[in-house]
Amino acid sequence: MKNKLLLVSALAFVCGIFSGSSALQGQSFSSFPAGDDVTTSLGQFQVILDQAWVKIFDLIMANSPLSTTMATRHLTVYRHGGVFTSPTLYDPTTTIGRSASLLSGGPEDTIGVLAGRAPGRTYIKDSQLTVRPNWDEPTNGSPEIHTFLKSMHLTDVFTTRIGFSVKAGMQAPTRPVSAGQVEVGSATSDFPAKSFFNVYVQVDLPAGGVLPAIQLVNVEPLLVQQSNIFSLPPRIVYQHENSSAVSMYFNTDLTLPDPIHGGTIQVTRGTLFGQLTLAGHGVGFGENEIEAFQTEIETESETAPMPVNPLPITSVQIQDFSPDYNAAAPTIVATHFLTDGSFAFTITNAPANTTNYVQVGTEPVSSNWQTIGTIVPTTNSFNFIDPNVMQQPRRFYRWTAVP
Repeated sequence: MKNKLLLVSALAFVCGIFSGSSALQGQSFSSFPAGDDVTTSLGQFQVILDQAWVKIFDLIMANSPLSTTMATRHLTVYRHGGVFTSPTLYDPTTTIGRSASLLSGGPEDTIGVLAGRAPGRTYIKDSQLTVRPNWDEPTNGSPEIHTFLKSMHLTDVFTTRIGFSVKAGMQAPTRPVSAGQVEVGSATSDFPAKSFFNVYVQVDLPAGGVLPAIQLVNVEPLLVQQSNIFSLPPRIVYQHENSSAVSMYFNTDLTLPDPIHGGTIQVTRGTLFGQLTLAGHGVGFGENEIEAFQTEIETESETAPMPVNPLPITSVQIQDFSPDYNAAAPTIVATHFLTDGSFAFTITNAPANTTNYVQVGTEPVSSNWQTIGTIVPTTNSFNFIDPNVMQQPRRFYRWTAVP
């Protein structure tokens, strides 16, 4: 019996590797293989309290050590009337996973493409980008890169480390994937490109005096964007561009003091805390560039603050997620012949509950792949048997997500 050669064509799932923190320069998205970009970043946020909490926090914070600028290096963390402002936060190793270049509207865009470097890869598809910039959508067939905020942990290392932090990606494992996209700048040149993310965060506010530590999350994604990207990773400030402020909710049940009536207030998870009206994230900014970053943020707050939603949802059921950050490309394994001469194998890492196609050809690179199986598995692996294996002297197999 002649040997049979098996070939897995990952189609939308072949992924190269790029590592390191240096920015790649290029005029084409093809200059950027799939992998990770590791960079420094700065961030700052501002939350406007829901009116139900303003009087309570005005009284609590009046006697809090966080209310003194001496404790926070001349930063006013809480302003009377219900405004929380974080210090400038820093992360030395913000990591952005990205895919290889793909085509807008193509199968990779629809079913998803592997982004990031293992460990820490995941599938990013167009439907994950639920809030989009107001610029025109890329035309079908235009090059683009799928991205995600793989790891971000911004902390207040420049103050007295009082406990402010913002986490996303693998640092906030119960939050959804913070997916993004890089789009070509024009029909004639990929760069300068446009970039945006739908970001889900976990925000930690520090305890101070009688105030316990508070953890917040958003359930509507925070849209951050920039339309002037010259390289990956960029050195740029991503701006908060939702049409209105994004609601932030208590992520844990909590007991707060009641300075008005005495006693305590029991807060349930999913209760509205306030609205995020300003969020700035400076990718590529280092710890010696705080002043430049803060100047940019102050300019944004004066020129383009997010309007507060007058009718926010005051209570939600927060859903915990378990994103797969260890995704792998579909692979053919466990190949063997059966006693009747049929050929059997298993395809792993296949997308569940969607159509998978098994195809056969006579050459590794063929223009005449024929579909011999259409499977909708309920799990991420399935078995396949080919009873016609002896029809050709050579037979190559591949998995694909499109017919």
